[in-house]
Amino acid sequence: MDLEREIGEIKRTLKALDEKVGEITRSVRAYCDYVTERRVTEWFERYEELTGRRLSGLERRIQTLEDRLGGEKRP
Repeated sequence: MDLEREIGEIKRTLKALDEKVGEITRSVRAYCDYVTERRVTEWFERYEELTGRRLSGLERRIQTLEDRLGGEKRP
C-alpha cells in the first residue's frame, strides 16, 4: 500500500511538473514572438524613414531638373 501511495504521489508530482514546463514553454514562446514583432516593427520604421528621405531627395532633384528645363525653354 505504501508503494502504491508513493507511486501516486510521484505521478501527481510529475503531472504538476509537466504543467509547469508547459507554462514556461508558452511564456518563452510568447516572449520570443513579442521580441520578434518588436524588432520587425523597428526595422520597418527605419526602412520607411530611409525610403521617405530618399523619395524626398528624388522629388527635389526632379523639381530642380524641371525648373532648369523650364528656364531653358524660355528664351
